[in-house]
Amino acid sequence: MDEAVRAEVLAELDTLRRASGVAAGHADLVREYSADGSECRIVFADLADGEVGEIVRGERELARSGGYTLEWKVYGHDRQRGLAAGLEAAGFEPDEEEQVLVLPVAEASSALFDTSGYDVRQVTDAAELDDYAEISRQIGRHNPDEERRQLARLLEEQPDVMSVHIAYAQGEPVSCGRVHFQAGSPFAELAGARTKTTHRRQGFFTAVVGSRLRQAGERGCALLVTDALPTSEPILRKRGFEVVTFTRPYLFEPEVLPS
Repeated sequence: MDEAVRAEVLAELDTLRRASGVAAGHADLVREYSADGSECRIVFADLADGEVGEIVRGERELARSGGYTLEWKVYGHDRQRGLAAGLEAAGFEPDEEEQVLVLPVAEASSALFDTSGYDVRQVTDAAELDDYAEISRQIGRHNPDEERRQLARLLEEQPDVMSVHIAYAQGEPVSCGRVHFQAGSPFAELAGARTKTTHRRQGFFTAVVGSRLRQAGERGCALLVTDALPTSEPILRKRGFEVVTFTRPYLFEPEVLPS
């Protein structure tokens, strides 16, 4: 990917980040809250270098007083300097770095994301999310029942903005993932990919990507975008995804941070 195309993709990614939450008002910063208010993510921030420390401390104190977990997503192309260092100085804990990957839908090889021979189903009823939660529990995901409730609410209230896909092996749910859409955006965002430890390296992950890729094409999306951990990055890059930047979450847990 040449630099001009990469710059266009990153600009569109930033537009998507801005639109995915609620503007803070006092700074160029966007927050995204969970339905129950127990979690908040800062998904976009464009801060002047001199205000980083003050804004970080302010968001920390809001989370402390509100009693919610705060995740601040730092991206490799963010313009402000010292943000990661400022977050760590304020008591935020860095999580694992992920690569942000994109794939032009029109250029994707259907042969590399073949779903034939796999039973992959799109969830159409909230009750089917029990299977999603079962996969999450098997791999040790945090709070799968609350996640299930939030996804069920989203499916009911905004069925056009998210789809859930689940792969089955002889009737057992073994792999899953979500795809998110946003009106006016060329992106379809892949998220929530997970596979039971008993069924890895058997093509289920790739089949679920293929199912979501097909739906993105049907919805007229131009690009797939996803944050990839080291476990999934090689699989996706082998099939045409390209790195455009990186992201790293920094976590604040009020109950364990010093006053």
